[in-house]
Amino acid sequence: MDLARTRGATPRPEPLSPLIKWVLPGGVVALTIALLGGYEFHWSWTGVTPSDQLWDLLHVIVLPVVLATLPIWYRTRERWMMEWHVVFGIAGLAFVVLVVGGYAFNWGWTGFKGNTLWDWLELLALPVVVATLPLWFATNKRFEGRWRAVGLAGLAIFVVVVFGGYALDWGWTGFRGNTLWDWLRLLMVPFVLPAALAWFSARAQSQRESLARVQA
Repeated sequence: MDLARTRGATPRPEPLSPLIKWVLPGGVVALTIALLGGYEFHWSWTGVTPSDQLWDLLHVIVLPVVLATLPIWYRTRERWMMEWHVVFGIAGLAFVVLVVGGYAFNWGWTGFKGNTLWDWLELLALPVVVATLPLWFATNKRFEGRWRAVGLAGLAIFVVVVFGGYALDWGWTGFRGNTLWDWLRLLMVPFVLPAALAWFSARAQSQRESLARVQA
């Protein structure tokens, strides 16, 4: 009887981590206070002023939001798969609407007008790599061909845009005038460090598989 009851019991859900229970809600509350206090009540100690635009806020919140979301996504990615798809879809749609509104319809409060591709790379390169790296670690073996195709396509687009920015003077890229040193500063942390981590991870995985074969 006890064995049958044990087999039929519903697994107890994992307790929430301190990050989800305390740190993340605390960060949301602090951000809300800073925004409301700065914009509505002009509290100078918040460091937020009514003249600040969305572009200025993105430099502050994008990377922390990515770092806070990753552990939650990792713990719940299978249980809440559909919910995560909805969240990411809404976030992507909102981003597209804001970019179109900022550039095409001159929404001044976004602060996007006048920022080039170079500015967007400075803003998003590190958060995008940080967000993509765990996904790559989890799926690179299963979807190796797809990842290779995505990498080659990204490299081809990068080469075309760099050529256009320097040789054809595409002003929207913002590349003209940036030197090799500027590129190193832009790409060193977002790409070199993750590449090193990926190499060490692949090497460690290969060593573990070799050891398992020897022991078998």
